[in-house]
Amino acid sequence: MKKNGENNQEKQLSQVLREWQDSRKGLVKESTYANYRNLTDRHLIPDIGSTALSLISTEMLDNYLKRKLCSGRLDGKGGLSPKTVYELRSILILTLEFAKKRGYPCSAADTRLFCPKGKKPQIKILTLSEQKCLEEYLFKEASPFHISILVTLYSGLRIGELCALKWGDIHLNSGIISINRIIIRIRDLSPDAHSKTKVIVDMPKTECSKRTIPLPDFIVEYLNQFSREENIYLLTGAEKYMEPRACLNRYKQVLEKAGLGDFTFHTLRHTFATRCVENGFDVKSLSEILGHADVNTTMQRYVHPSMELKRKEMNRLEKICIYKQKFG
Repeated sequence: MKKNGENNQEKQLSQVLREWQDSRKGLVKESTYANYRNLTDRHLIPDIGSTALSLISTEMLDNYLKRKLCSGRLDGKGGLSPKTVYELRSILILTLEFAKKRGYPCSAADTRLFCPKGKKPQIKILTLSEQKCLEEYLFKEASPFHISILVTLYSGLRIGELCALKWGDIHLNSGIISINRIIIRIRDLSPDAHSKTKVIVDMPKTECSKRTIPLPDFIVEYLNQFSREENIYLLTGAEKYMEPRACLNRYKQVLEKAGLGDFTFHTLRHTFATRCVENGFDVKSLSEILGHADVNTTMQRYVHPSMELKRKEMNRLEKICIYKQKFG
């Protein structure tokens, strides 16, 4: 008869990954669990799942994560993004913590694993002239989709938040919209699934993401012309929603017809935040409107001052220089 210790030594990493995932099912959001499964099934189990847990070391996992960063794409075209490698690291750390609580033999340190430092992506925003061009096109035809893009441009909504927004979430009397839901596409883990993914209506990703946003008065005045029943989605003008992938395709068509270049949907959010800062918006208020946990996130991730704003700030130094007083 085998002792418990011997059984523990025979456990493979794949078994412990599955045990840990099973322990989290029902305790985390469905989208979070689906992401765990996706990363585990696509990378961790095929790559190192057959390794005995007792043989897993910090050095081995460090090398593995570094390798994924350099050449981890499944199509062989380079490395995974720092964000994806960081998510793999998080799963490994949580699994190691779980293993140690269960008393499984494991020598890897769960807090000192290699942590990738990602380069900040090049953020594009609409220039004032490009924003004007887009608005002229949107105001020309008051379709539900065009109205929705305008609302996004002046509220900083994420695409999943916009897709889930109903007229019942828009309180025109007070000029406020409530963000309580998102629509996302996740991996379908059902045994009888007919496709690899499915669309779900979910809660916002964090408590800070659940928020109320005061709209500018001119947007409220514009929306008053088109008010609909509470169960109607803003984006479609119907009781049926539009999923993010379809919304993105329509958005690209709008950009093309407006004569603009290739901008991500998130560009609207970046543009909103930047315009707010350019116009002296209180950053703490902006942080809450965007649904961030702290002001630093807002400043570092979304606020990108234009050259015009930088020049204006630099010209403030004129008052301390004697040039104009003495030589101008």
